[in-house]
Amino acid sequence: MPMVRIVPRGYTASADAYLTPCIKKYIRGFTAGFQEGIQDKVLFMQSDGGLTPVAKFYGSRAILSGPAGGVVGYAMTTFQRETDQPVIGFDMGGTSTDVSRFAGQFEHVFETTTAGITIQAPQLDINTVAAGGGSRLFFRAGLFVVGPESASAHPGPVCYRKGGPLAVTDANLVLRRILPEYVIIFPKIFGKSEDLPLDLEGSWLAFKKLTEEVNEFLSSQDDGAKKDPLSVEQVAMGFITVANETMCRPIRTLTEARGHDTARHVLACFGGAGGQHACSIARSLGMSTVFIHPYGLALADVVHEAQEPCARVYNKESFGYLDGRIDLLTKKCVEELKSQGFEE
Repeated sequence: MPMVRIVPRGYTASADAYLTPCIKKYIRGFTAGFQEGIQDKVLFMQSDGGLTPVAKFYGSRAILSGPAGGVVGYAMTTFQRETDQPVIGFDMGGTSTDVSRFAGQFEHVFETTTAGITIQAPQLDINTVAAGGGSRLFFRAGLFVVGPESASAHPGPVCYRKGGPLAVTDANLVLRRILPEYVIIFPKIFGKSEDLPLDLEGSWLAFKKLTEEVNEFLSSQDDGAKKDPLSVEQVAMGFITVANETMCRPIRTLTEARGHDTARHVLACFGGAGGQHACSIARSLGMSTVFIHPYGLALADVVHEAQEPCARVYNKESFGYLDGRIDLLTKKCVEELKSQGFEE
């Protein structure tokens, strides 16, 4: 990768060497079940919001490929050119929530640090927070705490019937924001035999035990104030409130911290758990419109990127040289896309 700054380049190369073999192994397993030639027709989403052929899909370009697909989807369906009303993307999954902003064009960053590893590759500007449907719930020193630990897919939350811990999904289930009787939405795939519905009773009993712990703590506080015991629903709602505030913070970072009025935005909701929290998030941020959409990478364009370092001083005398180098890079990209079957 011909770029300056050797340390980020080293990190990027190491991450690529670690991730790419895993990705290629998965792709081989995925394509093995199809007829020959399927690899030439499969496109993968990259972190920059563009699609690329299988042969050019690498680990360093795949780190935010999932959230990037959602960003492209809501950008193409929610943003209205007539009003230019900006959109906040709210992608809540099982372990984390990804938020982004679209105001007419994609916002990219070219160097990011994730889990201490600096990646020098173009990515959509997406902020991630460790709060999702699988985020664990704790009562510590009188405080409701949500995450960052996750129940993960296995064993999952209590309601998955695999001996897991209390999580945000359990709170939503107890509050009846999730209705397991609607088998079309929540099929019977839980439990060790994977043929049972979500366990409402199990979640309720686990919350009842936690509620007793909370009330015991409150009654032990000798501050002279009379405190009514909390109900199971109140405790569950308390955790939901904490989770919602955790997810509001990165949205404020993308808006208020950069001089934008959060209330003027539309909230585009997607992800497996997004619909359970979207209205509360919008209410907390003063937003009046929530848009829920099912679209993603199918709306993205195929892209190819070329780059090179430049040590010229940026002034009027260097403009001709810079234009020439940019034209050359553009030509390389065009030729690559032509080789994939696209017309200029």
